[in-house]
Amino acid sequence: MDYQMMQKDMTLKLRMLRQYLRENEVPAGIAVLVQRQVEQRLQERERLDENDVVALSVLSAALRSQLRFEIQRPDLSRHPVFRLWIGMDTKLMHRTCMKAVSFLYLRPRDDLFAPGATAQSAYALVKGCLSYAQSPDSSPVSDEVCTAVEPGKWLCEAALWVEWTHVGRAESTMACQMLEIGASSLSQCLQQDFIIKEVAVEYCRQFHKRVRAAYPPHAPWPTDLEIPFTDYCNLVVSMSKQVQVAIGRDAVNQLSMQRGARAIEQLRQEVDSSKSIVVVTGTGAIIRVVSLVVLRATQPSGHVFMQVGKYDGSSVKSALQLPGVKQEADELVSETLERIFATKLTMLEGKLEFLGITQEDQEKESKEFGVQTRYLRSICAARLPAGKKLDAHVCTEKPKEVESEAVFCEEVMRQSTSSGALMHHLLRALKEIIVYAVPSGDRSGNLYAWVPADRLGILGSSNGEKILRTWLSN
Repeated sequence: MDYQMMQKDMTLKLRMLRQYLRENEVPAGIAVLVQRQVEQRLQERERLDENDVVALSVLSAALRSQLRFEIQRPDLSRHPVFRLWIGMDTKLMHRTCMKAVSFLYLRPRDDLFAPGATAQSAYALVKGCLSYAQSPDSSPVSDEVCTAVEPGKWLCEAALWVEWTHVGRAESTMACQMLEIGASSLSQCLQQDFIIKEVAVEYCRQFHKRVRAAYPPHAPWPTDLEIPFTDYCNLVVSMSKQVQVAIGRDAVNQLSMQRGARAIEQLRQEVDSSKSIVVVTGTGAIIRVVSLVVLRATQPSGHVFMQVGKYDGSSVKSALQLPGVKQEADELVSETLERIFATKLTMLEGKLEFLGITQEDQEKESKEFGVQTRYLRSICAARLPAGKKLDAHVCTEKPKEVESEAVFCEEVMRQSTSSGALMHHLLRALKEIIVYAVPSGDRSGNLYAWVPADRLGILGSSNGEKILRTWLSN
């Protein structure tokens, strides 16, 4: 009986549709497409929404909010900041889920948003697949760019933190389930907890700074899918120390439930003294975070500007690495780079052409604290134009201890297992390199040089380190 009623209802709807198309003289080609899509969608079984389940209306407000929270929690907690807030105040997040969070269902070929529209919500794709397209008339792209969006991806997070206008079109390529977070409602909910509000304000401030700084050559233009350098860890390392401590304490408390208080007491002290930044990721992993900003400057010849050592009043130590420093609180990567020029590499300031920033992440286990440490390494690429020279103290005097190339080669070979031919070839390359001494304190400082790119691998090896040390000490 129900099936017959459904068929009768669908027949009536299709008849009215055909009448509407005829009365409005819709071209036959469009009319066929419209009828085909309507008929297909009328035959699809729609997923039940909370409002369709009448029995839920008899639940108490508290139990209904708890039910919705438990349904939405797995998808919401994939975003680290929501996971953080759930751990800080679960009851507040119950209310937030009732007022600001809902599920949205899309059929194939439905638009989620279009370019030029003001964004009111952020979305997380739970199931299905979307296509995100940008075109030259609405985005700073030369040709149309299409990106497939897979489950777990967040879209338009910027809508929660800034006034955002969509710069692309998102369309479902199959049936999709989305988690939708309303920006205005979320803002009202977060006002109710002082610590969560403080974290949200700082998160918003850092996010906004990165939106404003997202333009070439510092970063790619922002899109509805990606705002450069707004990964959770990137934002936390730039937050105020007070907020970093609050985030770190929550992470350490979770760690203590897993391992016991004694095992993490040292890490807790590090967090409280602002010496370590500890976070919980979207997957629930608890990690330390260290953010480094390094400069990779090159010459037209292919030489790379490297720190090759350090010196003090009594000794020289080799250290082959790109020059850089740790990123400090409330700093963008570009601001950290400016600090490098102002404090360590004044001879390069104003002489380089900036090419862009890339980030390489690496994780290593910290034996001292028993957790993984994630190193966020932002590499600032730059180029020294031909003809530009550096104003710095140059170490050019030939070592008195080395009377000839053969003597130096023999000395190096005694400390290395590499072949004599390789040593001879490498020695000749080293003798061509100019070393710059840059003071950093009383009778101490760093040594820098333009090193051939094809020699970095050799010099970075264990044998190469011995060669470098011998070369610098002489």
